[in-house]
Amino acid sequence: MIKVLAKAFRVLETLQKLDGNGARLSEIAVTVKLPTVTVFRILRSLGSLGYVNFDGATETYRLSQQLKDLGQTSQSVLLTRLARPGMMRLLSEFEQTVNLAHLEQGKLVYKDMLEGLRSIRMQPIPGTFLSPVKTALGLSILSFLPRPKAESLIETAGVPKTLSPAQTEHLFRDLERIRKVGYALDMEMFEKGLRCVGAPIFDKGGMPIASISVSGSSSILNHRLIREIAKRIKEECAQISAALGYTPGVREKAQAVRRRAAAD
Repeated sequence: MIKVLAKAFRVLETLQKLDGNGARLSEIAVTVKLPTVTVFRILRSLGSLGYVNFDGATETYRLSQQLKDLGQTSQSVLLTRLARPGMMRLLSEFEQTVNLAHLEQGKLVYKDMLEGLRSIRMQPIPGTFLSPVKTALGLSILSFLPRPKAESLIETAGVPKTLSPAQTEHLFRDLERIRKVGYALDMEMFEKGLRCVGAPIFDKGGMPIASISVSGSSSILNHRLIREIAKRIKEECAQISAALGYTPGVREKAQAVRRRAAAD
C-alpha cells in the first residue's frame, strides 16, 4: 500500500509541474518512469476521488480545483464561498455563464464557473491560468492595480513579448477607461463568438484580488444587455468586497499616499 501511495504522489507531483496546459498519459508515464498502464490506473483512481480532471477533447490530465483547494490560503477559500451566492443570482437573472477568477502569486487563476442555460461552452477549466489582457476577468483587475504591479502581472504572463511599446501604452489607456466605468469588456478577444463583462472584487486595503464576469454568445450579449449585466456585476462585486472589509474610498486614499511618496 505504501508503494502505491508513493507512486500516486509521484504522479501528482508530476501533474503539478506539467499542469499549465494539461499533460498526456504518455508524458506523465515517461516523467515518473512507470508503466503506462500503472499510471492510467492511478489517474483513474485519483479522478474518481475528484483530485484529477481529464479533458477528453485534448486527452490531457490536470489537477482538480478540489485538490488545489487543500493547499490554498483561507482568503482564497473565503472568496470562492462569498462569491457563490452572487454568481448564482447573476446566473438566474441573465441565464449566461458566470465566472470567477482570483489573483494568486502574481497569476490570474480561473476558480469557478456556473454554466448558463443559454450560453456557449467556454474553454477554461477551473484551476488553469488566464490571460490578464485578453479576458474581462483580467482587465478588470489590471485596471485597478498600481501600474508597477499591473506591469509585473503582464510580464509574468509573457504578454510583453506580443506587444509593441505603442500597444502597451494603448493598453494602459484602455485600463484607465475601465477604471473610470468600473467594469471591463471582452468583445471576442478570448474566444470567437464570446463576449464577457467583468468587474473586480477588492480586499480590505482596496486592492483588486478577484473578479467576476458574465459571458455569453455575441448574438445575445448586445450593448443594452451588456449595460444591464455590468450594473449588476458591479453591485454583486461591491457586496463581496464589503464582506471582505472593503470600504469605498480606501483605495483612493491609498493611491494618494503612494503618489505623495513617489513625489517625495
